[in-house]
Amino acid sequence: MTNKDIKTTIDISHLSIDQLYILNQFVCERIDELQKQQDEAAIAILRPGMKVQFTHDGTTVTGTLLKKNRKTVLIANDNAKTHHKVPAGIVRHISAAPLDLNQTVVKNGLK
Repeated sequence: MTNKDIKTTIDISHLSIDQLYILNQFVCERIDELQKQQDEAAIAILRPGMKVQFTHDGTTVTGTLLKKNRKTVLIANDNAKTHHKVPAGIVRHISAAPLDLNQTVVKNGLK
């Protein structure tokens, strides 16, 4: 969703500090809930051995998914020298290549 999609404006100038803290708590809880849903949906799709991508500091990182946890996934870069533990919700799969146990990435991935 972009700012162009949001057409509703809410005037909060009349709220007290206590009311703003309560509103902030509700907003944070809703964001956490949506992120959890996004992570759960991604975890259901991802499988070890898949080629995946995610963006980190404006750079697209491509690698092989080594392991999936409850909330995060472990990804080995294509160079097999760097690992990234990232939230599952930011990962998108490129291809569901079959797992090849002779790949250096998979063999050396969990050192």
